[in-house]
Amino acid sequence: MILVQRPYKPGDEVSINRLYKLLTGRKRSFNQYRWEWLDTWNGQGSIWLAFDEERKNGDQLIMQYSLIPTPLSVYGESFLAGKTENCMAHPDCRGKGIYFFHEQKYFEEAKKRFQIFFTTTGNVANGAPGAVRRKLGYRAFDSWINLYFLIDTKKSVQATRQGNMTGIRGDTAKGRRENVKTFYCSLFVPPQSATSMHIVDEERAPLKDIDRLWDENKGFYGITVERSLPYLDWRINKNPYFHHQYLLYRKSGLLKGYIIFYKHKKTSVRVVDIFAENKDIKIFRKMIKQLTVWAKKNQIEKIFCTTNQNNQFLRWAFYSCGFLSSIDIRKIAGLKNNENLSYKRPFHVFVSKPVLKQHASAYKARNWYMTELVFEGREN
Repeated sequence: MILVQRPYKPGDEVSINRLYKLLTGRKRSFNQYRWEWLDTWNGQGSIWLAFDEERKNGDQLIMQYSLIPTPLSVYGESFLAGKTENCMAHPDCRGKGIYFFHEQKYFEEAKKRFQIFFTTTGNVANGAPGAVRRKLGYRAFDSWINLYFLIDTKKSVQATRQGNMTGIRGDTAKGRRENVKTFYCSLFVPPQSATSMHIVDEERAPLKDIDRLWDENKGFYGITVERSLPYLDWRINKNPYFHHQYLLYRKSGLLKGYIIFYKHKKTSVRVVDIFAENKDIKIFRKMIKQLTVWAKKNQIEKIFCTTNQNNQFLRWAFYSCGFLSSIDIRKIAGLKNNENLSYKRPFHVFVSKPVLKQHASAYKARNWYMTELVFEGREN
């Protein structure tokens, strides 16, 4: 092996996308790559590559360590964070113990740019990424929880009938559980729309108003992604994978809160972000209920929202509006939960000493307010 390590150069995206497809099965266009890595809200992402020059031309890229710049607010103070994404090792070099040293080398280089580091998927590939990060000093910090709301009763009824027809007890029980959950959610759908709210496409999103709302209220949200105009314009409005919509709540003409969401597989909706003035639970509940009204009118079957498991505030806001989560339902029932990843904690975090010196509680998971705004912004 003749190993050559260096930063990204224009044209490397051809080899990067080839390795990316080999490992994930996903085909990524140059424009999609450019959006995510070259033209971010903060310039080019940090990308370090390793080539084995003994391999044939076109197949020499064997490792990538890369970070997407992400603006984090820590109790209202701005810091630049690096989110590990698309860190890759060719199957031919796995198990040889060389990837860790590649990431370790450039992790030290990355500290010149970033003050906080995190990864959202430390438990993939049998936990290998998390193991690498923990050796570098990251903490296995928190898990993710999916909250959901079931709207359409037709499919749950059909599932029950199909279970009865087949005579399979498990299918029947599953259909009945879905029926019960859907009926429970239906009790929380308000009868009408609120006139103080409306939904707009991303092209009409009032990013300047959102920027103002963020700046005036960021101190209420502990540690979270900054909702600044440059970041939202890049992460949401210029996103080539999804077309987003904004639910806006105004009072006396002023924006008081919003929900950003997109349609997922035609019949479901994913909440990317939710934010409100003064972190007011009443505004959160009003907007969530309004989204359920809109979803029902538009024949949406499910609404999903992902957050960090220790985000008790956001979990309660959705639970109080009829949302459910498989983790908590199974806990209440006293069942073992294979979906609960709390012991693996895929959300890993590294906070630099200067930040910790100013904010000693930065390593307390309950202080982090995370939504899908922190994710990659593409189909998983």
